[in-house]
Amino acid sequence: NFLQGKPYLGGARISLSLILQEFIEGHTIRDIVRKYPQLQQEDIVVVLNYAIKVIEAHPEDADIQR
Repeated sequence: NFLQGKPYLGGARISLSLILQEFIEGHTIRDIVRKYPQLQQEDIVVVLNYAIKVIEAHPEDADIQR
């Protein structure tokens, strides 16, 4: 099972969490695409939209602590 069932970007075979971690570390879309040449800017947008859908699907988890 690829990435132990974690969501990943098909074709590029990069986990969504890895891409999101790049943002946490302060990288831009342009930085990420340079670092992972198998990605395109549109791929990053797909990952961000997926994250939004997951968050919206779980309103019970809305109380996020810092």
